[in-house]
Amino acid sequence: MSAALPGAHQRVPRRIAAADLRRLLVSLSWFIVTEALLLAFLAMSHRATWTADALLRWACASFIAASANFFILPVLIWLRAPSNPLLSGAVTIGVNVCLFSAGVMFVFWEIPREADWLVLSALPFAIANALANGAIALDDDYTFLQFVLASLRQPASALDEAPPHQRGLVVLEIDGLSHPHLQQALSCGLMPCLAELLRTSHCLAEFWCGLPSQTSSAQALLLHGTNENIPGFRWFDRQLGRVLVSNHPDDAALLNQRLSDGRGLLRGGVSINNLLDGDAARSLLTLSTLSQRYPSPIAHALDDLTAFWLNPYTFGRTLAVAVSELLREVGQALRQQITERQRHLGRRFPSRFTVLRVVTNVLMRDLAAFAVMREMQRGKPIIYATFVGYDEVAHYAGPDSTDALSTLRGFDRHLRHILQVARYFAPIAYEVVLLSDHGQSRSTSFQRRYGYSLRELVDALTDARTRVSEVLPVEAGQSFAGALSAELEAASQALKRVRGRRTRRTAMRLTSVLLRQLARTRDLPNGDLQDIIVCPSGNLANVYFRPARNQRVSLEEIRAEHPGLLEALVAHPGIGFVIGRDVRGHVWALSKAGARNLSTGEQQGADPFGVLGGGERWANEWLKLAGFSTSGDLILNSMVYPDGSVASFEDSVGCHGGGGGAQTSAFVVYPRHLDLPCPLTDIQSVRLALERWREARD
Repeated sequence: MSAALPGAHQRVPRRIAAADLRRLLVSLSWFIVTEALLLAFLAMSHRATWTADALLRWACASFIAASANFFILPVLIWLRAPSNPLLSGAVTIGVNVCLFSAGVMFVFWEIPREADWLVLSALPFAIANALANGAIALDDDYTFLQFVLASLRQPASALDEAPPHQRGLVVLEIDGLSHPHLQQALSCGLMPCLAELLRTSHCLAEFWCGLPSQTSSAQALLLHGTNENIPGFRWFDRQLGRVLVSNHPDDAALLNQRLSDGRGLLRGGVSINNLLDGDAARSLLTLSTLSQRYPSPIAHALDDLTAFWLNPYTFGRTLAVAVSELLREVGQALRQQITERQRHLGRRFPSRFTVLRVVTNVLMRDLAAFAVMREMQRGKPIIYATFVGYDEVAHYAGPDSTDALSTLRGFDRHLRHILQVARYFAPIAYEVVLLSDHGQSRSTSFQRRYGYSLRELVDALTDARTRVSEVLPVEAGQSFAGALSAELEAASQALKRVRGRRTRRTAMRLTSVLLRQLARTRDLPNGDLQDIIVCPSGNLANVYFRPARNQRVSLEEIRAEHPGLLEALVAHPGIGFVIGRDVRGHVWALSKAGARNLSTGEQQGADPFGVLGGGERWANEWLKLAGFSTSGDLILNSMVYPDGSVASFEDSVGCHGGGGGAQTSAFVVYPRHLDLPCPLTDIQSVRLALERWREARD
C-alpha cells in the first residue's frame, strides 16, 4: 500500500464503522431468528423439556456465536482463501459449528442432552447469515472497498514505485448508451450516483459519434485519433482478400497494429475490457492484445484477474449477483413472450443470450470495476475501461426498455466505488470522465419486416449463377466471453509456478472451458469467396462485388453486370439510400426522392439524407466513409421510419452502425473545472479534450 492510504482510511472511519455495525446487527438478528425456529422445532418434536432458564441459556449461546462469527471475519477469510471459492462455504459451516458448540458449553458449563443438534443448528444459521450479509454487501460500499483494498496487500499485488505525476485520468465507457437514453435513466432514478455527480461537480455534453456508429470505429478515434478504413463492424479487406470482424481477436490485433503509432491515448496507462489498446502498457480483457499475432509486447494484468477470481468476498459477491441477474433475465424474457412484446426478435430464453447477459452484465462489469480500482491505487496516469452490459441487453430488449436501462444500476453502484477510491485511497488525484462510444436506435429487423434478409433480396435480384454470401454477426458478449476465457487460461498457467494453488487453477481452467464453448462462433470460409458479399453492421451494410479481384466496382459496372439490381435496392421500402462510386471516382448518394454527388455537391431532386435530417455534416461523413479503401462497392443505409426506428439488417430490436435515430448521439460527463480545447460537439473534439486532460499535471 502507498503511504497515502493510511491517512485515507482515517478519513472514513465512521462510515466503515457504520457498515460494520449494520452487518453485525443483521448477523445477530438472523442468528436469533434461525435459532428460535430451531428451538420451536425441538419443542414440537419433544426432544427436550424447555424451561425459561434453558431458553435464556440457548439464546445467550446464540448471541455469543453470532458475535464471534462477526469478529473473526478476517480469520474466516484467511481460512477460505487457500481453498476453492466454490467450496469455501464448508469452511464457514464448520467454523459456525465450533463457535456454537463453544457458546453452548460456555453457557451450560456442560454438553446438554440436545447437543447432537448442534450441526443442524449451525446449518440454518450459516445459510441465513450468508444470505443476510450477502444482501447487505451487494450495496455495501465500504465492505466492498475493504476487500478490494485488502487484495492489494498480497505480495503478488505489490504496488509500483511512487508515480512521478500528481494527477491521473480515469475514463469509463458505457457501450451503446445514447445521450437521450442516459437522460431517461437519470429521470427514472436509475443512476443516483451519476445524478449527484452532475449536481455537484460534473457537466454533461452530447456529441456526435459519426460513422460508422459502432465500437471499433469510435474507440479507434478516441484511443488512436483515426478510424481510417473501418467502414463497419465487419467488412471485406481487399488488400488481405478476406473478411475482418472487429470483435475477433486476430482481426482486432491486425486493426490495432495498423492504427498504432506509439502515441495512443493510453500510452503508459491501462486498457481494460476494450477492443483496442490505445498503446497501453498494461491490458486486461482487451481483444486486440489476446491474439498471438499481436506484434508488440504488453504486460497483461493477470494479477488483477487472479486477485478478483480467488478473493472469497469479491468473487462470491459476483456469483450471488450473477444468480440474481440470471433469474431476472429469465423472468423478463418470459414476460416478453407472454405479453407478446417485441415478437419480431428471436427467443431470449432459453438461448445463448441468457448466459451471455450474466457474463457481460455481471462478471465482466465487476471484474472491470475491480481492475480499475486496483490500477488507481497503483497510480497509473490513465485508465480506460469499457462496460458492455447495457449494449448487450439493449440489442435484445430495445435501448429504451426497462430491461436495458435497469442494467445501469450496477454500473452506477461501481461508479460510486470508483469515486470513493479516487477520493480516499488513490495515491494521486484522479479526474473521472464518463462517456459512450455511440448510441442505439430502436429497430425491427429487415427480415422480420419484409420476410427476407438483405442477402436474400440481393440474391433474388441477381441471376441464378451469382453466388451471394453474408457475414453473420458475432455478438459482443461472445467475444468478451472468449476474452475472459483466454485470460483465465493464461492466469491458470501462471499459477502453476505457485505451490498450493491446484484447486484454484482447476476452477479457473474449468470456467475457461465453459466460456470457450459459449464464445464458439462460425467463421466465414474466406477460401471460397462468393461473387457478392454482404457485410451488415446494424442498419448499415457494405456490399462487395467480385471480391476475388480485389478491386472496386463502379456503379456503371454494377448496372451492366446485374441489370435492375441497383434500381431495385434504391426503390425498396426498407432502404433509405444507397451510396456508390461512378467510373470517374465521384461518390453518389441515391434515394427514391433524388440523388446527390457528394464529391461535387451536385444534387438532383430531394436531398437523399432528408431521412436523417439533412445537412452538410451527413454528406461529409458519408463521403469520408465511402472514401475508405475497405468500404463496399455499395453502402446501404436502412429506411428511417416516422417513429424514429430503423430496419436493422441484423436480428435485433436495438441496433447501431449507420444513421437514423439515437445511434449517433453519444455523451461525455466531465469535471467542470477542466479546460476545454474546443466545444465538445463531435468525437474528434472529445478525443482532443481527453488528450488535453491526460497531459494535465501538477
